[in-house]
Amino acid sequence: MNYLGLWQSGAIAKVGATCRTLAELARKLGTTADALSSAHRRLVAQGHDLPSPGSYLPPRSNRPLDQWDEPTNPGAPMFTDSEGSCDPLAGLEPWGTAIERQVLESLQRTGSIVGTAEDMGISPERVRAHLSELERRAARRGWAPGSDMTKTVPAGYHVKGVSTYYDADGNVIGQWVKSQQDPEGKLELLLDAVKQIAEPFAGSHDPVPPPAATTADLLCVYPMGDPHLGMYAWASETGEDFDLDIAERNLVAAVDHLVDLAPPADEALIINLGDFFHSDTNQNRTARSGHALDVDTRWAKVLSIGIRTMRRCIDRALLKHRTVRVICEIGNHDDHSSVMLALCLSNYYEREPRVVIDTSPEKFHWHRFGDCLIGVTHGDTVKFKDLAGVMAVDRAKDWGETKHRHWYCGHVHHDTVKELPGVTVETFRTLAARDNWHHAAGYRSGRDMKCDVWHRRYGIITRHVVGIHQLSMLVDAPWAS
Repeated sequence: MNYLGLWQSGAIAKVGATCRTLAELARKLGTTADALSSAHRRLVAQGHDLPSPGSYLPPRSNRPLDQWDEPTNPGAPMFTDSEGSCDPLAGLEPWGTAIERQVLESLQRTGSIVGTAEDMGISPERVRAHLSELERRAARRGWAPGSDMTKTVPAGYHVKGVSTYYDADGNVIGQWVKSQQDPEGKLELLLDAVKQIAEPFAGSHDPVPPPAATTADLLCVYPMGDPHLGMYAWASETGEDFDLDIAERNLVAAVDHLVDLAPPADEALIINLGDFFHSDTNQNRTARSGHALDVDTRWAKVLSIGIRTMRRCIDRALLKHRTVRVICEIGNHDDHSSVMLALCLSNYYEREPRVVIDTSPEKFHWHRFGDCLIGVTHGDTVKFKDLAGVMAVDRAKDWGETKHRHWYCGHVHHDTVKELPGVTVETFRTLAARDNWHHAAGYRSGRDMKCDVWHRRYGIITRHVVGIHQLSMLVDAPWAS
Protein backbone atom coordinates (compact mmCIF):
# COMPACT_ATOMS: atom_id res chain seq x y z
CA MET A 1 0.00 0.00 0.00
CA ASN A 2 1.17 3.52 -0.83
CA TYR A 3 0.87 5.03 2.65
CA LEU A 4 2.54 8.31 1.66
CA GLY A 5 -0.10 8.70 -1.03
CA LEU A 6 -2.84 8.61 1.61
CA TRP A 7 -1.52 11.86 3.06
CA GLN A 8 -0.48 13.50 -0.22
CA SER A 9 -3.84 12.82 -1.90
CA GLY A 10 -5.83 13.99 1.11
CA ALA A 11 -7.63 10.63 1.31
CA ILE A 12 -6.79 10.15 4.97
CA ALA A 13 -8.19 13.58 5.87
CA LYS A 14 -11.40 13.00 3.94
CA VAL A 15 -12.04 9.56 5.39
CA GLY A 16 -10.89 10.51 8.90
CA ALA A 17 -13.57 13.19 9.22
CA THR A 18 -16.23 10.45 9.00
CA CYS A 19 -14.67 8.08 11.56
CA ARG A 20 -14.84 7.79 15.33
CA THR A 21 -11.81 5.62 15.97
CA LEU A 22 -8.40 4.97 14.49
CA ALA A 23 -9.41 1.36 13.89
CA GLU A 24 -12.41 2.51 11.83
CA LEU A 25 -10.23 4.91 9.84
CA ALA A 26 -7.68 2.20 9.08
CA ARG A 27 -10.38 -0.27 8.10
CA LYS A 28 -11.94 2.16 5.60
CA LEU A 29 -8.48 2.75 4.11
CA GLY A 30 -7.95 -1.00 3.69
CA THR A 31 -5.33 -1.49 6.40
CA THR A 32 -5.04 -1.90 10.18
CA ALA A 33 -4.53 0.65 12.97
CA ASP A 34 -1.15 -0.80 13.88
CA ALA A 35 0.04 -0.76 10.27
CA LEU A 36 -1.18 2.80 9.74
CA SER A 37 0.53 4.07 12.89
CA SER A 38 3.74 2.22 12.02
CA ALA A 39 3.70 3.68 8.52
CA HIS A 40 3.28 7.19 9.94
CA ARG A 41 6.25 6.75 12.27
CA ARG A 42 8.35 5.38 9.43
CA LEU A 43 7.46 8.24 7.08
CA VAL A 44 8.15 10.88 9.75
CA ALA A 45 11.53 9.23 10.41
CA GLN A 46 12.26 9.58 6.69
CA GLY A 47 11.74 13.33 6.92
CA HIS A 48 8.09 13.72 5.87
CA ASP A 49 6.16 16.30 7.89
CA LEU A 50 2.85 14.45 8.28
CA PRO A 51 0.10 14.86 10.91
CA SER A 52 -0.67 11.74 12.91
CA PRO A 53 -3.58 9.58 11.69
CA GLY A 54 -5.55 10.34 14.84
CA SER A 55 -5.41 14.08 14.21
CA TYR A 56 -7.91 13.63 11.36
CA LEU A 57 -10.58 12.20 13.67
CA PRO A 58 -13.36 14.37 15.19
CA PRO A 59 -12.56 16.02 18.55
CA ARG A 60 -12.31 13.73 21.58
CA SER A 61 -15.31 15.40 23.20
CA ASN A 62 -17.47 13.75 20.53
CA ARG A 63 -16.11 10.28 21.25
CA PRO A 64 -16.76 8.01 24.25
CA LEU A 65 -13.73 7.22 26.40
CA ASP A 66 -13.70 3.57 25.39
CA GLN A 67 -13.24 4.57 21.73
CA TRP A 68 -10.05 6.57 22.20
CA ASP A 69 -7.00 5.05 20.62
CA GLU A 70 -4.83 8.02 19.70
CA PRO A 71 -4.69 11.68 20.74
CA THR A 72 -6.21 14.08 18.25
CA ASN A 73 -3.64 16.72 19.16
CA PRO A 74 -0.45 15.03 20.42
CA GLY A 75 1.22 16.97 23.20
CA ALA A 76 -1.91 18.93 24.14
CA PRO A 77 -3.07 18.62 27.75
CA MET A 78 -5.84 16.11 28.28
CA PHE A 79 -7.28 17.86 31.33
CA THR A 80 -9.03 21.22 31.34
CA ASP A 81 -10.33 23.44 34.11
CA SER A 82 -13.87 24.73 34.45
CA GLU A 83 -13.11 27.42 31.90
CA GLY A 84 -11.81 24.96 29.31
CA SER A 85 -13.40 22.63 26.84
CA CYS A 86 -15.60 19.62 27.59
CA ASP A 87 -12.82 17.06 27.39
CA PRO A 88 -14.32 13.82 28.81
CA LEU A 89 -11.25 13.39 31.03
CA ALA A 90 -11.70 16.74 32.71
CA GLY A 91 -12.58 16.46 36.38
CA LEU A 92 -12.70 12.66 36.49
CA GLU A 93 -9.71 12.27 38.80
CA PRO A 94 -11.60 12.88 42.09
CA TRP A 95 -13.92 9.96 41.30
CA GLY A 96 -11.13 7.51 40.48
CA THR A 97 -9.62 4.73 42.51
CA ALA A 98 -5.84 4.64 42.82
CA ILE A 99 -5.33 2.55 39.70
CA GLU A 100 -7.84 4.60 37.71
CA ARG A 101 -5.93 7.76 38.60
CA GLN A 102 -2.75 6.05 37.40
CA VAL A 103 -4.51 5.30 34.11
CA LEU A 104 -5.51 8.96 33.74
CA GLU A 105 -1.97 10.15 34.48
CA SER A 106 -0.49 7.69 32.01
CA LEU A 107 -3.07 8.58 29.36
CA GLN A 108 -2.23 12.24 29.75
CA ARG A 109 1.47 11.45 29.41
CA THR A 110 1.35 8.91 26.56
CA GLY A 111 -1.66 10.27 24.70
CA SER A 112 -3.18 6.95 23.66
CA ILE A 113 -4.88 3.80 24.91
CA VAL A 114 -2.17 1.60 23.43
CA GLY A 115 0.57 3.78 24.90
CA THR A 116 -1.06 3.63 28.34
CA ALA A 117 -1.38 -0.14 28.11
CA GLU A 118 2.31 -0.47 27.28
CA ASP A 119 3.24 2.03 29.99
CA MET A 120 1.31 0.17 32.71
CA GLY A 121 1.94 -3.37 31.47
CA ILE A 122 -1.74 -4.22 30.99
CA SER A 123 -3.93 -4.84 27.96
CA PRO A 124 -5.68 -2.03 26.03
CA GLU A 125 -9.00 -3.70 26.89
CA ARG A 126 -8.15 -3.35 30.58
CA VAL A 127 -7.36 0.35 30.12
CA ARG A 128 -10.73 0.88 28.43
CA ALA A 129 -12.47 -1.04 31.21
CA HIS A 130 -10.90 1.20 33.86
CA LEU A 131 -11.95 4.33 31.97
CA SER A 132 -15.50 3.11 31.38
CA GLU A 133 -15.95 2.24 35.04
CA LEU A 134 -14.59 5.64 36.09
CA GLU A 135 -16.84 7.46 33.62
CA ARG A 136 -19.87 5.51 34.87
CA ARG A 137 -19.14 6.25 38.53
CA ALA A 138 -18.60 9.96 37.88
CA ALA A 139 -21.80 10.27 35.82
CA ARG A 140 -23.79 8.60 38.57
CA ARG A 141 -22.66 11.36 40.90
CA GLY A 142 -23.44 14.06 38.32
CA TRP A 143 -20.15 14.59 36.49
CA ALA A 144 -20.29 14.13 32.70
CA PRO A 145 -19.15 17.43 31.11
CA GLY A 146 -19.49 16.02 27.60
CA SER A 147 -23.25 15.89 28.32
CA ASP A 148 -23.29 19.26 30.14
CA MET A 149 -23.51 17.55 33.55
CA THR A 150 -21.26 19.38 36.01
CA LYS A 151 -23.45 19.67 39.14
CA THR A 152 -22.48 16.81 41.44
CA VAL A 153 -24.51 15.34 44.32
CA PRO A 154 -23.21 14.50 47.81
CA ALA A 155 -21.99 11.07 48.93
CA GLY A 156 -24.81 8.61 49.52
CA TYR A 157 -26.92 10.07 46.68
CA HIS A 158 -27.00 9.57 42.95
CA VAL A 159 -28.41 11.57 40.05
CA LYS A 160 -31.94 10.46 39.24
CA GLY A 161 -32.38 12.74 36.26
CA VAL A 162 -31.12 15.93 34.62
CA SER A 163 -33.14 18.47 32.64
CA THR A 164 -30.99 20.98 30.74
CA TYR A 165 -32.31 24.10 29.00
CA TYR A 166 -30.53 25.62 25.97
CA ASP A 167 -30.91 28.89 24.11
CA ALA A 168 -31.13 29.22 20.35
CA ASP A 169 -27.35 29.10 20.04
CA GLY A 170 -27.06 25.89 22.04
CA ASN A 171 -25.78 27.52 25.22
CA VAL A 172 -26.91 26.14 28.58
CA ILE A 173 -29.27 28.64 30.27
CA GLY A 174 -30.62 26.46 33.05
CA GLN A 175 -30.42 22.98 34.54
CA TRP A 176 -32.51 20.97 36.97
CA VAL A 177 -30.70 18.10 38.70
CA LYS A 178 -32.87 15.53 40.46
CA SER A 179 -31.19 13.28 43.02
CA GLN A 180 -32.21 10.61 45.48
CA GLN A 181 -30.64 8.55 48.20
CA ASP A 182 -28.68 5.77 46.59
CA PRO A 183 -30.26 2.35 47.31
CA GLU A 184 -27.12 0.73 46.01
CA GLY A 185 -24.88 3.00 48.04
CA LYS A 186 -23.77 0.31 50.44
CA LEU A 187 -22.92 -2.10 47.64
CA GLU A 188 -21.10 0.60 45.65
CA LEU A 189 -19.11 1.61 48.72
CA LEU A 190 -18.27 -2.04 49.34
CA LEU A 191 -17.14 -2.61 45.75
CA ASP A 192 -15.10 0.59 45.68
CA ALA A 193 -13.48 -0.37 48.98
CA VAL A 194 -12.71 -3.85 47.69
CA LYS A 195 -11.17 -2.45 44.51
CA GLN A 196 -8.92 -0.12 46.46
CA ILE A 197 -7.93 -2.86 48.90
CA ALA A 198 -7.14 -5.23 46.04
CA GLU A 199 -5.30 -2.72 43.84
CA PRO A 200 -1.91 -3.05 45.60
CA PHE A 201 -2.01 -6.73 44.66
CA ALA A 202 -3.01 -6.16 41.05
CA GLY A 203 -1.04 -8.47 38.82
CA SER A 204 0.95 -9.81 41.78
CA HIS A 205 0.40 -13.39 40.65
CA ASP A 206 3.61 -14.72 39.15
CA PRO A 207 2.68 -16.42 35.86
CA VAL A 208 3.71 -20.05 35.64
CA PRO A 209 4.65 -21.82 32.40
CA PRO A 210 1.75 -23.70 30.79
CA PRO A 211 1.82 -27.49 30.87
CA ALA A 212 3.89 -29.05 28.13
CA ALA A 213 1.04 -30.96 26.50
CA THR A 214 -2.73 -30.57 26.75
CA THR A 215 -5.69 -31.93 24.79
CA ALA A 216 -7.62 -29.26 22.90
CA ASP A 217 -10.79 -31.34 22.58
CA LEU A 218 -11.26 -31.68 26.35
CA LEU A 219 -12.67 -29.38 29.04
CA CYS A 220 -12.57 -30.18 32.76
CA VAL A 221 -15.36 -28.65 34.85
CA TYR A 222 -14.90 -28.37 38.63
CA PRO A 223 -18.26 -27.43 40.22
CA MET A 224 -18.05 -26.30 43.88
CA GLY A 225 -21.39 -26.93 45.54
CA ASP A 226 -22.18 -24.20 48.13
CA PRO A 227 -18.88 -24.15 50.09
CA HIS A 228 -20.27 -21.91 52.91
CA LEU A 229 -16.88 -20.65 54.11
CA GLY A 230 -17.27 -19.08 57.53
CA MET A 231 -20.02 -21.41 58.76
CA TYR A 232 -19.59 -22.81 62.26
CA ALA A 233 -20.83 -26.15 63.57
CA TRP A 234 -20.13 -27.79 66.94
CA ALA A 235 -19.89 -31.59 67.03
CA SER A 236 -21.78 -31.87 70.32
CA GLU A 237 -24.70 -30.07 68.67
CA THR A 238 -24.58 -31.27 65.04
CA GLY A 239 -22.48 -34.43 65.12
CA GLU A 240 -19.47 -32.90 63.38
CA ASP A 241 -17.20 -29.90 63.81
CA PHE A 242 -16.93 -27.38 60.98
CA ASP A 243 -15.18 -24.02 60.84
CA LEU A 244 -13.21 -21.77 58.49
CA ASP A 245 -9.99 -23.81 58.69
CA ILE A 246 -11.82 -27.08 57.94
CA ALA A 247 -13.70 -25.52 55.02
CA GLU A 248 -10.49 -24.25 53.41
CA ARG A 249 -8.63 -27.49 54.03
CA ASN A 250 -11.37 -29.68 52.55
CA LEU A 251 -11.99 -27.55 49.46
CA VAL A 252 -8.31 -27.19 48.59
CA ALA A 253 -7.67 -30.90 49.14
CA ALA A 254 -10.68 -31.85 47.00
CA VAL A 255 -9.55 -29.66 44.09
CA ASP A 256 -6.00 -30.96 44.41
CA HIS A 257 -7.18 -34.57 44.21
CA LEU A 258 -9.59 -33.98 41.34
CA VAL A 259 -6.95 -32.12 39.31
CA ASP A 260 -4.67 -35.14 39.82
CA LEU A 261 -7.40 -37.42 38.47
CA ALA A 262 -8.35 -35.16 35.56
CA PRO A 263 -6.82 -35.56 32.09
CA PRO A 264 -4.59 -32.72 30.79
CA ALA A 265 -7.48 -30.87 29.17
CA ASP A 266 -6.55 -27.66 27.40
CA GLU A 267 -9.22 -25.77 29.34
CA ALA A 268 -10.61 -25.88 32.89
CA LEU A 269 -13.80 -24.27 34.19
CA ILE A 270 -13.96 -23.74 37.95
CA ILE A 271 -17.54 -23.01 38.99
CA ASN A 272 -18.36 -21.58 42.38
CA LEU A 273 -22.07 -22.44 42.41
CA GLY A 274 -22.92 -19.74 44.96
CA ASP A 275 -22.97 -19.40 48.74
CA PHE A 276 -19.20 -19.52 48.72
CA PHE A 277 -19.43 -17.41 51.88
CA HIS A 278 -21.87 -18.31 54.64
CA SER A 279 -22.61 -14.68 55.56
CA ASP A 280 -22.67 -11.54 53.44
CA THR A 281 -22.08 -8.98 56.22
CA ASN A 282 -20.77 -8.75 59.76
CA GLN A 283 -24.39 -8.84 60.93
CA ASN A 284 -24.30 -12.64 60.40
CA ARG A 285 -27.82 -12.81 59.00
CA THR A 286 -29.14 -13.64 55.55
CA ALA A 287 -29.87 -10.43 53.65
CA ARG A 288 -33.30 -11.45 52.35
CA SER A 289 -34.92 -13.35 55.21
CA GLY A 290 -32.90 -12.08 58.14
CA HIS A 291 -32.21 -15.59 59.46
CA ALA A 292 -29.48 -15.73 62.09
CA LEU A 293 -26.36 -17.61 60.96
CA ASP A 294 -23.77 -19.62 62.90
CA VAL A 295 -20.55 -17.93 61.80
CA ASP A 296 -16.94 -18.71 62.68
CA THR A 297 -14.59 -15.75 63.38
CA ARG A 298 -14.67 -12.20 61.99
CA TRP A 299 -16.28 -11.39 58.65
CA ALA A 300 -13.15 -9.67 57.29
CA LYS A 301 -11.08 -12.74 58.11
CA VAL A 302 -13.59 -15.00 56.37
CA LEU A 303 -13.35 -12.86 53.22
CA SER A 304 -9.55 -12.95 53.31
CA ILE A 305 -9.40 -16.73 53.73
CA GLY A 306 -12.03 -17.19 51.04
CA ILE A 307 -9.96 -15.25 48.50
CA ARG A 308 -6.88 -17.25 49.46
CA THR A 309 -8.78 -20.52 49.10
CA MET A 310 -9.91 -19.72 45.56
CA ARG A 311 -6.41 -18.60 44.63
CA ARG A 312 -4.98 -21.93 45.79
CA CYS A 313 -7.56 -23.82 43.74
CA ILE A 314 -6.89 -21.74 40.61
CA ASP A 315 -3.12 -22.05 41.00
CA ARG A 316 -3.47 -25.83 41.29
CA ALA A 317 -5.55 -26.01 38.09
CA LEU A 318 -2.96 -23.90 36.23
CA LEU A 319 -0.43 -26.71 36.68
CA LYS A 320 -2.65 -29.10 34.69
CA HIS A 321 -4.57 -26.92 32.22
CA ARG A 322 -3.50 -24.28 29.72
CA THR A 323 -6.47 -21.97 30.40
CA VAL A 324 -8.46 -21.71 33.64
CA ARG A 325 -11.83 -19.96 33.58
CA VAL A 326 -13.65 -19.06 36.79
CA ILE A 327 -17.33 -18.32 37.41
CA CYS A 328 -18.39 -16.97 40.83
CA GLU A 329 -22.15 -17.41 41.01
CA ILE A 330 -24.20 -15.20 43.31
CA GLY A 331 -25.93 -17.14 46.10
CA ASN A 332 -28.63 -16.21 48.58
CA HIS A 333 -26.04 -16.11 51.39
CA ASP A 334 -23.46 -13.92 49.59
CA ASP A 335 -25.15 -11.44 47.24
CA HIS A 336 -22.31 -8.93 47.62
CA SER A 337 -19.39 -11.06 48.78
CA SER A 338 -19.53 -13.21 45.65
CA VAL A 339 -19.14 -10.11 43.47
CA MET A 340 -16.26 -8.99 45.66
CA LEU A 341 -14.60 -12.38 45.30
CA ALA A 342 -14.70 -12.21 41.49
CA LEU A 343 -13.32 -8.64 41.46
CA CYS A 344 -10.45 -9.53 43.80
CA LEU A 345 -9.53 -12.58 41.74
CA SER A 346 -9.69 -10.57 38.51
CA ASN A 347 -7.36 -8.00 40.02
CA TYR A 348 -4.94 -10.57 41.37
CA TYR A 349 -4.65 -12.42 38.02
CA GLU A 350 -4.67 -9.24 35.91
CA ARG A 351 -1.34 -10.04 34.28
CA GLU A 352 -1.92 -13.79 33.99
CA PRO A 353 -3.25 -14.41 30.46
CA ARG A 354 -4.05 -18.04 31.27
CA VAL A 355 -6.68 -17.12 33.90
CA VAL A 356 -10.06 -15.67 32.89
CA ILE A 357 -12.33 -14.46 35.71
CA ASP A 358 -15.99 -13.79 34.87
CA THR A 359 -16.87 -10.65 36.88
CA SER A 360 -20.44 -10.29 35.62
CA PRO A 361 -22.99 -9.93 38.47
CA GLU A 362 -25.58 -11.79 36.37
CA LYS A 363 -27.65 -14.58 37.94
CA PHE A 364 -27.05 -16.76 34.88
CA HIS A 365 -23.63 -17.51 33.39
CA TRP A 366 -22.72 -19.42 30.24
CA HIS A 367 -19.85 -21.27 28.64
CA ARG A 368 -19.77 -22.58 25.06
CA PHE A 369 -17.38 -25.43 24.26
CA GLY A 370 -17.67 -26.78 20.73
CA ASP A 371 -21.00 -28.61 20.44
CA CYS A 372 -21.59 -28.18 24.19
CA LEU A 373 -23.40 -25.40 26.06
CA ILE A 374 -23.11 -25.01 29.84
CA GLY A 375 -25.42 -22.87 31.97
CA VAL A 376 -24.68 -21.90 35.57
CA THR A 377 -26.98 -20.49 38.26
CA HIS A 378 -27.30 -20.83 42.02
CA GLY A 379 -30.93 -21.89 41.83
CA ASP A 380 -32.53 -19.66 44.45
CA THR A 381 -34.40 -17.36 42.07
CA VAL A 382 -35.70 -19.71 39.37
CA LYS A 383 -37.52 -23.03 39.23
CA PHE A 384 -35.31 -25.75 37.84
CA LYS A 385 -38.04 -26.87 35.41
CA ASP A 386 -37.90 -23.41 33.79
CA LEU A 387 -34.17 -23.49 33.05
CA ALA A 388 -34.62 -25.10 29.63
CA GLY A 389 -36.61 -22.07 28.50
CA VAL A 390 -34.11 -19.67 30.06
CA MET A 391 -31.25 -21.24 28.11
CA ALA A 392 -33.22 -21.49 24.86
CA VAL A 393 -34.19 -17.79 24.99
CA ASP A 394 -31.05 -16.23 26.45
CA ARG A 395 -28.69 -18.28 24.27
CA ALA A 396 -30.86 -18.96 21.23
CA LYS A 397 -27.98 -19.03 18.75
CA ASP A 398 -25.84 -21.31 20.92
CA TRP A 399 -28.86 -23.53 21.63
CA GLY A 400 -29.40 -24.03 17.90
CA GLU A 401 -25.73 -24.78 17.23
CA THR A 402 -25.10 -27.23 20.10
CA LYS A 403 -26.07 -30.84 20.82
CA HIS A 404 -25.11 -31.26 24.49
CA ARG A 405 -26.56 -28.79 27.00
CA HIS A 406 -26.22 -28.90 30.77
CA TRP A 407 -27.10 -26.73 33.78
CA TYR A 408 -24.86 -26.66 36.87
CA CYS A 409 -26.85 -25.55 39.94
CA GLY A 410 -26.39 -25.35 43.70
CA HIS A 411 -28.60 -24.15 46.56
CA VAL A 412 -30.26 -27.45 47.57
CA HIS A 413 -27.07 -29.20 48.85
CA HIS A 414 -27.94 -32.60 47.36
CA ASP A 415 -27.60 -34.45 44.05
CA THR A 416 -30.46 -34.27 41.58
CA VAL A 417 -30.53 -34.78 37.82
CA LYS A 418 -33.53 -33.75 35.74
CA GLU A 419 -33.63 -34.32 32.00
CA LEU A 420 -35.72 -31.66 30.29
CA PRO A 421 -36.37 -31.29 26.55
CA GLY A 422 -33.00 -30.35 25.09
CA VAL A 423 -31.07 -29.92 28.34
CA THR A 424 -30.13 -31.65 31.59
CA VAL A 425 -30.39 -29.78 34.92
CA GLU A 426 -28.18 -30.98 37.75
CA THR A 427 -27.71 -29.87 41.36
CA PHE A 428 -24.66 -30.70 43.45
CA ARG A 429 -23.75 -31.70 46.97
CA THR A 430 -21.61 -29.53 49.23
CA LEU A 431 -18.46 -30.32 51.21
CA ALA A 432 -19.77 -28.21 54.11
CA ALA A 433 -21.12 -29.88 57.24
CA ARG A 434 -24.64 -29.16 58.54
CA ASP A 435 -25.15 -26.17 60.78
CA ASN A 436 -27.46 -26.47 63.77
CA TRP A 437 -30.59 -25.39 61.87
CA HIS A 438 -30.15 -27.91 59.05
CA HIS A 439 -29.20 -30.66 61.48
CA ALA A 440 -32.32 -30.06 63.56
CA ALA A 441 -34.47 -29.96 60.42
CA GLY A 442 -33.35 -33.49 59.49
CA TYR A 443 -31.19 -32.76 56.44
CA ARG A 444 -28.74 -35.65 55.89
CA SER A 445 -27.45 -35.39 52.29
CA GLY A 446 -24.03 -36.79 51.39
CA ARG A 447 -21.01 -34.55 50.86
CA ASP A 448 -18.60 -34.61 47.92
CA MET A 449 -17.11 -32.69 45.02
CA LYS A 450 -16.96 -33.71 41.37
CA CYS A 451 -15.01 -33.09 38.17
CA ASP A 452 -16.71 -33.54 34.79
CA VAL A 453 -14.62 -34.19 31.69
CA TRP A 454 -16.26 -32.80 28.55
CA HIS A 455 -15.43 -33.56 24.94
CA ARG A 456 -16.18 -30.72 22.55
CA ARG A 457 -18.18 -33.04 20.26
CA TYR A 458 -19.51 -35.75 22.59
CA GLY A 459 -20.41 -33.89 25.79
CA ILE A 460 -19.61 -35.34 29.24
CA ILE A 461 -17.49 -38.47 28.82
CA THR A 462 -16.09 -39.00 32.35
CA ARG A 463 -16.82 -37.96 35.93
CA HIS A 464 -14.48 -38.07 38.93
CA VAL A 465 -15.77 -37.84 42.52
CA VAL A 466 -14.07 -37.28 45.86
CA GLY A 467 -16.18 -37.84 48.98
CA ILE A 468 -15.87 -36.25 52.40
CA HIS A 469 -14.58 -39.48 53.99
CA GLN A 470 -11.89 -39.88 51.33
CA LEU A 471 -10.75 -36.32 52.05
CA SER A 472 -9.75 -37.36 55.58
CA MET A 473 -6.85 -39.22 53.96
CA LEU A 474 -5.94 -36.32 51.66
CA VAL A 475 -5.89 -33.24 53.88
CA ASP A 476 -2.41 -33.99 55.17
CA ALA A 477 -0.93 -33.95 51.64
CA PRO A 478 2.08 -31.58 51.37
CA TRP A 479 0.41 -29.32 48.82
CA ALA A 480 -2.72 -28.88 50.95
CA SER A 481 -0.84 -28.01 54.13
